[in-house]
Amino acid sequence: MIYLVDTIGTETGMHLYDQSFCNTLQNKGVTVRVLSNYTTPDGKQKALFPNFYHGGKLFMMVKFAWSLFLFALFRLFHSGTYVYQSFGLRMIDQLFICIIGKKNLYVIVHDIFEITGVEGKDPRQEQKMAFYNAHIPAVVCHSHDSQKTLEKLGYTGRICYYPHFSYEFSKEITPAKVAHEIKDAVVPNKTNFLFFGQLRETKGIKILQKSIDILRQKDFSGNIIIAGIDKEHFIDSQKQPHFVRTILRYINDSELNFLFSTCQYVLLPYTKIYQSGVLEVVIYFHIPAVMSDIPFFSQILDEYPSFGEKYTPNTPEALAQKMLEISQRESQQQEYFSTTDMAKYESLHDPIHLIAFLNEGK
Repeated sequence: MIYLVDTIGTETGMHLYDQSFCNTLQNKGVTVRVLSNYTTPDGKQKALFPNFYHGGKLFMMVKFAWSLFLFALFRLFHSGTYVYQSFGLRMIDQLFICIIGKKNLYVIVHDIFEITGVEGKDPRQEQKMAFYNAHIPAVVCHSHDSQKTLEKLGYTGRICYYPHFSYEFSKEITPAKVAHEIKDAVVPNKTNFLFFGQLRETKGIKILQKSIDILRQKDFSGNIIIAGIDKEHFIDSQKQPHFVRTILRYINDSELNFLFSTCQYVLLPYTKIYQSGVLEVVIYFHIPAVMSDIPFFSQILDEYPSFGEKYTPNTPEALAQKMLEISQRESQQQEYFSTTDMAKYESLHDPIHLIAFLNEGK
């Protein structure tokens, strides 16, 4: 039995990753159970602990303490392989990892360090590297960049590189669950650019806002949709031009499916990233991405040129120019997601070597 531990869950869409992880391994005969904070509509996945990201600080602390207790109790009575998903090795991650213990522990390194804040610099890198070596015997990396970074920083445990799981969630849209503001945000007969996900500086929201300010002065015929939670108040008080729609809240699954099914491009103006769940949604829906020139995206486009377009340098001016250029094209029939690129992408997602890696500790 493999227990996949996810402390974020539906908060930022990690439930989609969990589903893909389970489907990929279960298709090879491996039994997986998700330990997280959500219950699926069919009842097959039940929440083990509450979502401790909402409410006042005291209430969140109480829920977090209760979550640790419930998880420790579960761990006490359930042996098996534990695969923990780390998001920068936060204090939350470290406490959960300590409860699991080193035996049969594997950590999926979504982010090596925390990448929130200014330029994504984590002041606790030294402490975290010491924690990696003391408590984490094996990790799974979804990018060669994160693998090389860990090795360069002196990680002594075992590393397995496996590409981000291909998404397989339902694309069904329940009309009643799609709010009018979502439906109205997409403008027919225009090129709709979508920025999706929690708004962060490292995801390039400031670059996007400055590019919007530049496009105010241009003959821009496209439409820009910004959909996601703006916890740090980057743009929620900003007056936007007529070609920008903002939906600054949690986006449910039907709304996600609607946006990715009706928009023509997804904007990824990130300044730093080890991997991208949004990019996997892009690939799943075959909607091309407009990517910044950071190493991760450059590597993706080197391997799969038809997955989107890159603008360079990663400045508001270059992004504005790229959107202006795309919106003025007479035809949007450029070939994206070629058969060759998709076949190559699928071939690299065979989980056999990952399963072998997860069995090494038994």
